[in-house]
Amino acid sequence: SNSTIWQGEWAEQRASAYGVSVEALPDFYKSRSLLKQQILPEDVAEAILFFSSDRSAKSTGNILNVDGGSAAAFPR
Repeated sequence: SNSTIWQGEWAEQRASAYGVSVEALPDFYKSRSLLKQQILPEDVAEAILFFSSDRSAKSTGNILNVDGGSAAAFPR
């Protein structure tokens, strides 16, 4: 959301590597996730809020991926 990651040299390199335009890069990344959803800062904030609240008081050593379902990041 309004990130500069989609601009400049990094974006140009990623777009070239995947054979898409820089403008299409956000949608390309979104399409690679299982949920096909854009991950927003608010989504990450919700995860942080969960782990910093009493709702997770009895949880330890957990990982909460906020990535829209990246199979490569699934715990093994």
